Amino acid sequence: MLPFVVAVILGPLLAYALVTLATTGDLPGLGGDGGTKTLPTGDTVTPSVSPEDEAEASSDPSVPDESASGEEASPDDETTTEEPAVDPDPSTRVMVLNSTGTAGLAGRARDSLVTAGWSDVVTGNYSGTLPGSTVFYAEDDPVLEASARAVAEELGIDTVELDAEMATDPITVVLEADFES
Repeated sequence: MLPFVVAVILGPLLAYALVTLATTGDLPGLGGDGGTKTLPTGDTVTPSVSPEDEAEASSDPSVPDESASGEEASPDDETTTEEPAVDPDPSTRVMVLNSTGTAGLAGRARDSLVTAGWSDVVTGNYSGTLPGSTVFYAEDDPVLEASARAVAEELGIDTVELDAEMATDPITVVLEADFES
């Protein structure tokens, strides 16, 4: 009986130690760093350029050598580039909610979106009021934001907000009295 109990206890421990050693290079409980680094929250990791990368970059003939002119680049010389535009995804699910007493308002908005190429549009009613018609999107995702802005443009709505609580679907449109169908 004793060998069975020892095998049941030591077997999983030995397997854990071997898997940990194979994945991190350290045995658990022996004081190693486990091959991982934990950064305190709020710290920023800044990539650095190794001397080899710097040498390769400076030997590229298409890149002007600033050291040859005797001038060093200053941080003010850097140019900022805008991120490329992201195309909206017309297959994104859109929920259109009517917050007014006007019957069929959400249905007319849905019809406009379907005519414009949106393929997954559903309607409903919203109990509550907002300052004006608003398009909400659920996640901080460039494609989802572009899609929400395209829906807003199609419906003539000026307000687009990232709000996971208000967006019951990936994109939720709440129509108020200011909406003109």
